[in-house]
Amino acid sequence: MSYADTKYVVLYQKNWTEALRTAKRLSSSLQRLASDFPISSASLVSADDDLQDKIDAFRVRFADLQDCIGHKLFRNLLKLEEETPISMVDVLNMMEKRSVLSSPQQWKLLREVRNAFSHDYPESEHERSEALNLAWQHADQLLVILVNLQHYVHSIGIELEGDINALIKA
Repeated sequence: MSYADTKYVVLYQKNWTEALRTAKRLSSSLQRLASDFPISSASLVSADDDLQDKIDAFRVRFADLQDCIGHKLFRNLLKLEEETPISMVDVLNMMEKRSVLSSPQQWKLLREVRNAFSHDYPESEHERSEALNLAWQHADQLLVILVNLQHYVHSIGIELEGDINALIKA
């Protein structure tokens, strides 16, 4: 397939590079925190500065990747294909149709997880640990969504630099 408006292709490739960089950092956080999760509220209370820094990095990377995928990659892909979604529900349905998402509910859950610790970072250690554990359980879904995006974009004739599959296997 040939795209008349190459500015969207270039934009998608730039957004992909950003997403891949963030995914690599999230993958690094997952590896560095593997022995600390699931995390208890008691562990958060007694966490040293190093663990707090690793948790903060994980939290930010999860939120950044979720934002990049939802606000940049999904929407830019639809612009590439000359689709005009009216709402985020439309975007999610279109991503499901392309087999990027298993369902719109999958993305809604990831958004809720992101919001649980991003906007109103819980004050109680119990709430913080629950939000972090939920993000931990679902972080790999963000990476799988990137794999699905990479496969789909490749199937429509757009080449992307870097391979997200390497992060899944790492």
